[in-house]
Amino acid sequence: MKCPICGSLSGHRIFKLCENMKILGGNFPNTPAYIACCEKCGLVFTDTEAEQKDFISYYKTSAYAPKYFDMFGEEETYDYYNHLLELITPYIKKESIILDIAGAWGELDEYLIKKGYLNVTDLDPNEDCIANARNKKINGILADSTDMKQIKDNSVDLVILNHALEHILNVEDSINELKRVLKYDGYVFLEIPNAEGYVSEESAPFNFLTYEHVLHMTMNDIANIAAKYGFKIIDKGFYYKKVSNYPSIYSIMKKGRNGDVQFSDIAEKSIKAYLEKSESSLLQFINPLKVSQEPLVLWGIGASTAILLEVFKECNVVQLVDRNPKRQGIEFVLNGQTHKIVAPDAVGNGTIVILSIPYRDSICKQIRNMGLDNPIVMLK
Repeated sequence: MKCPICGSLSGHRIFKLCENMKILGGNFPNTPAYIACCEKCGLVFTDTEAEQKDFISYYKTSAYAPKYFDMFGEEETYDYYNHLLELITPYIKKESIILDIAGAWGELDEYLIKKGYLNVTDLDPNEDCIANARNKKINGILADSTDMKQIKDNSVDLVILNHALEHILNVEDSINELKRVLKYDGYVFLEIPNAEGYVSEESAPFNFLTYEHVLHMTMNDIANIAAKYGFKIIDKGFYYKKVSNYPSIYSIMKKGRNGDVQFSDIAEKSIKAYLEKSESSLLQFINPLKVSQEPLVLWGIGASTAILLEVFKECNVVQLVDRNPKRQGIEFVLNGQTHKIVAPDAVGNGTIVILSIPYRDSICKQIRNMGLDNPIVMLK
């Protein structure tokens, strides 16, 4: 295994994440993935035979980026964007060139343009996202962070990497590209989930170990990125991202000098505590279902929930359901039985267990709108 930040080959595995990551796409290798820890810097990351190109393919074709306004409403979304603007305002002018890496649907970019920042670009590998941005008259570039050749050297005043870095295995290429396009006196805004805060959150078991997040970072990892790649940290802090219920950390950086990577065991201790809490909580939920052996329909099989399927192996699972057509047909073996993910209109009898936390309200509404009267339970 190789640490995505410091490059060390010394590490150890903490937890088996899954037998394979094929829920993200058929191009992913049919081999297990693990949560691992670097013994040089302490970064916690996903140890997988999958490569960056596999994840890029997933984000191009299969991933569904959330639309904040649809999921969380205007008030919470604007509160979040106001928070971001407050942090970056001291470092930009109305005419500044701003690059939003992995900007998805361009919602933040549209907000910034309405605030008078007209030179904003949304860069994302997903064609639908970029088409949506362009339809809103936002400059959109179809590319990923490891290859931004469409952007000139030393041309960007502010690079926004907002809840994107945790999705990137190839940190070196991404940061080097970011540094190439950034002006010498430009700034980087980085916000990521805070692994140290996972255990304190009242969320569904294993919720923060989505397959999409291949890095689980703390402030020490931000400091190590700055040291490894030659940045100076100007500002940093903690923030609770209410729109997706994530404890988060942020940093403002500019080009500086390289330094030494420092070790910290905070991330490993935090992840181990979170794993213990998740396992305990899940057993309390699962045990009654094991005893009753009532038929279960597991609804919402995605990157954040496939990790949960193994714990249902002693339950009476009769169906797996997901509304994403690109996941339908993927097979899982539970208790010796092979189950294919089916579409919602194929749901039969059984208690519906909603696995997806972010989408549970919309799933529940969909179930009732379909006229289904199955009992519904949700992970807590």
